[in-house]
Amino acid sequence: MFALLSVALLSTATAGLADAETSRVSYSNCLTDFTITHLDQKTARGAFKKASKEACADERSAMITAMKKDELEFGSTEQEATDYATEEADGVLFSFTDAYSGYMNSNTRPVKEQ
Repeated sequence: MFALLSVALLSTATAGLADAETSRVSYSNCLTDFTITHLDQKTARGAFKKASKEACADERSAMITAMKKDELEFGSTEQEATDYATEEADGVLFSFTDAYSGYMNSNTRPVKEQ
């Protein structure tokens, strides 16, 4: 009985982590498309950074929701879960805004995750 309960709990936790990872990949891939579009348009770094704050809003929201759900299941408070999930989404966005100049200078493009 204990083994079945342990497997069930582990399966639930693993499913939640998969949802969070899937939503993170979705947000990242959306930002990849957004970044490539702006690189092709030769958008200035400042304008890209400003526009990127509004990019992929649905994917960002889904990522935050999934990560927040996971954090709440691990015992975080509502505020801790919200802060953590938002920080993680901000980190994904920062990776694109931070790398934008490098892509421009080297004439390269980001690649989608699988």
